[in-house]
Amino acid sequence: MKQIFKKYRELFLLALLVVSISGCKKDDSLNVTNKAFLTDVATFSSQSNADLFVNDIYNQIPDVNNDYQLTEQYADNSFCGAAWENGQATVRAGSIGPSNVPTGPGSMWSWEGNYTKIRKCNVFLQQAALNKAKYTDDWYKQRVAEVTFMRAYFYSLLFTAYGGVPIITVPLDNRNGSDIFTARATIDETVAFIEADCDAAAAALPVKAAQTGRATKGAALTLKGWVELFAASPLANTANEAGKWSKAAATNKSVMDMGTYSLFNASATSYADQFLSANNWNVETIFARGYATGPAKGSHREGYLGPVYVNGVQQSWGNLAPTQGLIDDYSMDNGLPITDAASGYNPQAPYTHREQRFYQSILYDGAAWQGDIIKTRIGGSNQIDLGSSSDITNTGYYARKTLDESITGQTSINLAPSFANYIIFRYAEVLLSYAEAQNEAVGPDASVYDAVNKVRVRSALPAVKAGLTKDQMRVYIRRERRIELAFEDKRWFDIRRWLITTGTNGVLTTPEYGMKIEASGSGLTYTPVKIFTNTFFERQNWMPIPQAEIDKNKKLVQNPGY
Repeated sequence: MKQIFKKYRELFLLALLVVSISGCKKDDSLNVTNKAFLTDVATFSSQSNADLFVNDIYNQIPDVNNDYQLTEQYADNSFCGAAWENGQATVRAGSIGPSNVPTGPGSMWSWEGNYTKIRKCNVFLQQAALNKAKYTDDWYKQRVAEVTFMRAYFYSLLFTAYGGVPIITVPLDNRNGSDIFTARATIDETVAFIEADCDAAAAALPVKAAQTGRATKGAALTLKGWVELFAASPLANTANEAGKWSKAAATNKSVMDMGTYSLFNASATSYADQFLSANNWNVETIFARGYATGPAKGSHREGYLGPVYVNGVQQSWGNLAPTQGLIDDYSMDNGLPITDAASGYNPQAPYTHREQRFYQSILYDGAAWQGDIIKTRIGGSNQIDLGSSSDITNTGYYARKTLDESITGQTSINLAPSFANYIIFRYAEVLLSYAEAQNEAVGPDASVYDAVNKVRVRSALPAVKAGLTKDQMRVYIRRERRIELAFEDKRWFDIRRWLITTGTNGVLTTPEYGMKIEASGSGLTYTPVKIFTNTFFERQNWMPIPQAEIDKNKKLVQNPGY
């Protein structure tokens, strides 16, 4: 009924328009200038006005710290028991399809959203060029480089989700009869475009930004290195071309050779402390989304992701619940994995003598938090919820890393008081990306060991043992990457690009486990318990193009299997 009404309404308005036009005299009284062009004139009339436009582009960076559904829940690092959330309802159920494409936290890989952001970049680049005479040369050069970097960043979000995508470099306008629909570029073409934007940006950007939060040379090179690493990985590099690994290694090495960044190492807890607002823009941060201080301008991260019950009061939603699989990948403090007979691991004392990053990242049964002792054991205030009937953890764990212990959950939910950055790229990732790419390109040479060991040394771990094969070093690097970057929205991209989501031991086709802890005499017993049966299909390593976009643009070809 609504469609019929809409049709007749449109016919009526069209008829009214014809009558109105035919009844008007032929003069210029109705030749009103399009307001959109007036807006462009005003916006780009001065540097200060144009800066507002650029600032809005920066504001388009996904606001992940204000999202309660993280990619960690899509991957095997965390499990959220809410059956209606994307992690459980769509991704782990194997039901990703063109009509329900998950877009990630902060809608980070939304097709429509990113092309809207890319259009903003293209508008700036076009209009700034037209108005160049109004700006100083230094301002113009830097802002063009920043926006070029941001365009590459938004394209990288599309590429790592969908593969090859349409490349659009000017604001599209169909008012002149032009065709605004574009076919998908290939994966190689898309990567080459992002690389070119990153190179152009890196050539003009400063090594250190005059204002925190702005793009730098290192940010552009790091983005390029990440995209090249993804493109070299098995998902995109189906022919396993060694040259792609070499290229990724070289770009990440160029960031290392800048000498601008280092691992944040101010204290014994530097690994975790770097994510707190007091340490925003530290020496390890390469690029981040910042938050302005002021009422409701921060984030709700502690309230969305923290432990549910603290000191007898429900504080948070508990949406970051580490899985047993992640817990088991933390090594012992002697550097050995728990599967090594010489590690000293005791399954009935599983949280003793673990590496430092475990204690700085995980809230486990017996851990202290805000003056309370977290008890996920049966009978505890945060007793593991095996039936998904509450917000309490389904795994027996909560996250500590990236959360500020000085902020209570309720305060976080109500006031958004955290001004901690959402770190997109940091130096430890560059080291591990270099090590991975270099190992795949030439094997575990001395530079690979050096890069991995730098990350391990900060957390008081011994060096990786010598004499490893390429395959053995790959296992070390992948475990190191999982642990070092846990809860930073990296794992979802890694498991897909490595093609380890499916198969006999696929991380999204094998069951998810938690830890059931029960009293036994004067002690406790620890029993891993299955909490969820995952379903995932290989085709879902690439997201499907949303059906609405396919319907609008007939030149788009859907990803295989959908």
